Amino acid sequence: MARLPHAAGARLAFLWEGRVVEARAGDTVAAALYAAGHRMLTRSRKFHRPRGLSGVFVADHLARVDGRPNVRLDDELVREGHDVRAQNVWPDLDRDLLRLARLIPRRWLRAGFEHTRLIPSGTPLFERWEAMLRFLAGVAERPPADQRIPAMAGRRIAADVVVVGGGPSGRRAAAEAAGQGASVVLVSRGTPPGAFARAGGAALPDLPESVTVLAEHEAFGLYRDGRLVGAAPRDGGAATAIDAGCVVLAVGRRSCPPLVPGADLPGVLDLHTALALAHDHGVAPGGAVAVIGTGDVEAVARRFAALSVGVGAVLETGRTTRILGNHAVAGIEADGRVLACDAVVHAGPWRTDPALGFQAATGGALRLIAQAGRGNVTVVGSAAEAPEPVVWGGHLDDAALVCPCMDVTVAEVRALAAAGEAHVEVIKRLTGCGMGACQGFPCWDQLGAALAALTGRAVDDRPTFRPPRGALTLAQAAGLAEVVGPEP
Repeated sequence: MARLPHAAGARLAFLWEGRVVEARAGDTVAAALYAAGHRMLTRSRKFHRPRGLSGVFVADHLARVDGRPNVRLDDELVREGHDVRAQNVWPDLDRDLLRLARLIPRRWLRAGFEHTRLIPSGTPLFERWEAMLRFLAGVAERPPADQRIPAMAGRRIAADVVVVGGGPSGRRAAAEAAGQGASVVLVSRGTPPGAFARAGGAALPDLPESVTVLAEHEAFGLYRDGRLVGAAPRDGGAATAIDAGCVVLAVGRRSCPPLVPGADLPGVLDLHTALALAHDHGVAPGGAVAVIGTGDVEAVARRFAALSVGVGAVLETGRTTRILGNHAVAGIEADGRVLACDAVVHAGPWRTDPALGFQAATGGALRLIAQAGRGNVTVVGSAAEAPEPVVWGGHLDDAALVCPCMDVTVAEVRALAAAGEAHVEVIKRLTGCGMGACQGFPCWDQLGAALAALTGRAVDDRPTFRPPRGALTLAQAAGLAEVVGPEP
């Protein structure tokens, strides 16, 4: 894929699967690979389907970097001489023999087959069975012993107001609180805070100098009724525990991929990721991009045009019935006709990742149950808007993937619903849906939507979003033990 005219940065080189790839300084590994035409980054866990940079499915972006497994390639900046290798494959990405699992009828490998009653648990035979399953799943190998990372000493700070999210709404909330004399900490995944809004062409309100900004950090959990916020830098550095007087969640919304066959193909990107590629890295999502979404999708297309990205089709998400392709996007089926494209960018349906809000407004021990919201936690901006529907017209194709990471299809959910299983928590446990690196979003939203469409009943409950959520390593968690004691 050719670089866009505004691409900048010194040229670097690294290895991908043993082959030299050119990059630019400031690229993430994922952006550099995408620019070089490497769409497929890994394969799915069970059937080893091709997976690539998507934005919403974290497992698509995990690989081995210089011997370190499970590195997020969309976060890892390229360094000269990086040696990057795919995971979930054997012996390598192109010759992955484990993809032969796709020849086995899917109904034979539905969730639960690994717990066969023919091999009693605890026996030597069961241990060999589990070892074989681990190999077939292609999970990452352990890092070398000399790469062990010591605990990263954490720190603890306090603030009257903690704002999570650096977009326009978060910046306004932080500025308003600081203007009233409050001490404010703003936690943002981007640098500068509000990177998505900036890439989309939006103006960002100024932040007062008195606001403490934790950029490139992710708020991984709300504890103690929202009075303690955990934040960790995405580069693996020391984590921070923040005692909060009150918390403002300005986390925005993410786009859910369409619940149609092919929505997990390499080349299907959410708007956040596609804009970051084009604006930040000077990499076009494709030569002929299909933009699908809800709301003003024409405005999204105009923004891509301003960034010199070629847009071939613009349409509402609900009109899409299938995304075509084998190892990458080759077209899109909508309104009964086929439109040629080499990438699909979805900009809606928009839904808020509910993890932090759920943690602040739930009670219970074994399974957390939604309760009334805590008075010290508020949600502002688009995060407070009602979620948009995931399924249109009630029709679901059995081949559509509800959870691509764990290979859970609509057909599997349909079979369980027909057998009388109608609760998202039960189906989550039976299928493994949302139990991968994505931690439930957007898979549990898609599961609830699919179940509602199949049963004709509203699905109001959702599985438990427990902290920690998102970026937190064991080294970071261990370092917080010295600064955060057990709750009395």
